[in-house]
Amino acid sequence: MKKTSVSLALLALGTCACAQSSVTLFGIADVGVSYYSLKSANVGAVTPARPQSLTLSQTAMSSGNWVPSRWGFRGTEDLGGGLSAGFWIEQSLNVDDGTQPLYSRRSTVSLTGRLGEIRLGRDLSPTFWSDTVTDPFLNSGVGANLIGMVNARLAVFTALPGGGLLAGPAGGPANYIYVNNAINYFTPNSLGGFFAQLSMNFSENPKVSSQPDSPSKRGQYYGGRAGWANDKIDLAASYVVSTALDAQPPLTTPLTDTQISTTNLTATYDFGFMKLYGELSRATNDSRFALPGAAAKSSADYDGAMIGVTVPVGPTRIRSSYGYVKYSTDAPALSVVNQDASISKFSLGLTYNLSKRTVLYATGAWTRIRDGQNNPTVMGVPPQTSGAYAAVAGYAPRSATGYDLGVAHSF
Repeated sequence: MKKTSVSLALLALGTCACAQSSVTLFGIADVGVSYYSLKSANVGAVTPARPQSLTLSQTAMSSGNWVPSRWGFRGTEDLGGGLSAGFWIEQSLNVDDGTQPLYSRRSTVSLTGRLGEIRLGRDLSPTFWSDTVTDPFLNSGVGANLIGMVNARLAVFTALPGGGLLAGPAGGPANYIYVNNAINYFTPNSLGGFFAQLSMNFSENPKVSSQPDSPSKRGQYYGGRAGWANDKIDLAASYVVSTALDAQPPLTTPLTDTQISTTNLTATYDFGFMKLYGELSRATNDSRFALPGAAAKSSADYDGAMIGVTVPVGPTRIRSSYGYVKYSTDAPALSVVNQDASISKFSLGLTYNLSKRTVLYATGAWTRIRDGQNNPTVMGVPPQTSGAYAAVAGYAPRSATGYDLGVAHSF
């Protein structure tokens, strides 16, 4: 028995010695000072305790305004024959107070060969890739892509009725940024500029033999992203479907099913002296309700457009974008006549590269909201992550302003 154990150990050591492997510690530390202001109008009765208008504001030190702060380990091993294995473990970090949120970012194991890469684990979604690579502000901070931030809020608020976020405690928007228990396939880099990502996951809900329609499809996700790119142009399209709610009897609320389908068309073109960005998007929220004696369904669309530009001036980058999202629904009006809502956002910023790894940034964003009270969960509050943006009952958000000033260092 001892001889066998020693032989196996020597064999393992020999295998490790022959294979080429590497492990890298990496991360980004981003911290700055932010200011947020939200102005709302009273949509009810005006009283001394409830004035016609209300302003919420906040000044805070915050983390991840240019790029999210994180640290992690990644590694690869050459298995021979053009095949390699890899892993990627990444953890979020709040530099402003030193805390670490109770969730990880990407955490995958992969195999890569001549036919492409297969990744298993928690990974970025195709929609998030589209919203981020097409955004001059990398989908972070007050200047972040308006389409991406509305998509994030939609994913959160449709997942909550099912019993919390699908991505875990404070784990970011359910199935928007990261998808748990996922299988992803990426095409190789040898297809003449063509690229694609196919994604699906296991919802991992238990099957009960006596339960009709078991298992629940809540958390199920599938979709993909494909495109073509060269040194100047990048064109891509993505389509994903995420099931936020699939209730099983006995039903506790009238809402029984919610499914979000998201389509994005993106493009960038680099002229050298400036780079243009553009995106068109539609997210559709289909819901079904169990009503006494009848079944009902409704559909809501979030149609978005974004255009942006970056202009290099030495080590400085001037960045700007304008985004617009329109909400419409076929649901019958309940307490309001106009079921529409819209939100627009203009962002302007500068980045200055002190080195290849250290960046100074300054960003301002100005948001306008129309009929936000008609869809308070998604369109009613500007998509900024701050306590100053909490909804106030009886008030409709009308405009918002935000500023970020900070430094980001990668290692």
